[in-house]
Amino acid sequence: MANKGPMRRLPVCKQYLMIRNQALRISPSNFTQFMTKSTIYGVVVDMPMQGSRITTLACYINGAANLYFGTGGDYSGAAQRYPGLVQATRMFVANAANYIELAEPADTLEVPPFGNTHYAYLLTTGGIYRLKLEALTSNPDARQQLFMNMYKRVMSEIRAAQLKDKAAGITPAASSLNQ
Repeated sequence: MANKGPMRRLPVCKQYLMIRNQALRISPSNFTQFMTKSTIYGVVVDMPMQGSRITTLACYINGAANLYFGTGGDYSGAAQRYPGLVQATRMFVANAANYIELAEPADTLEVPPFGNTHYAYLLTTGGIYRLKLEALTSNPDARQQLFMNMYKRVMSEIRAAQLKDKAAGITPAASSLNQ
């Protein structure tokens, strides 16, 4: 019988693991000009999706926001065209500093198991911290709900950017990979 418990791992491809690892290990030196008040320079959120899939949202203090799909595709570069996305991303990363005390140092950078748990990795100059978030809970913690709403706003801006790109006939090379 297949393991259908909460620790069942999501299937991902090698390409996804490589690009996710790069997103998690990007150097803070790339963002020093944007880090005025905080030591947080990025947030990487792993979100299990329906149908045993995973999507990773990588956000950085400079306003860049990229999506990586467990099947190997990605959507990136939209922040260069859409100021609303940059604004939402910068707000999210800057406010992530308020959540460090809820997070734990990340000894490992594993993908979350199949289920409703999202992992948010807070990238700081002092190391990487992981915040576990329950996406579907009947009694959500107000602070966690606010954190999730901030990255949902970024996701909404990305979706709007995708629709605008499609309408304009823009097909970023990176997003043409198999999804």
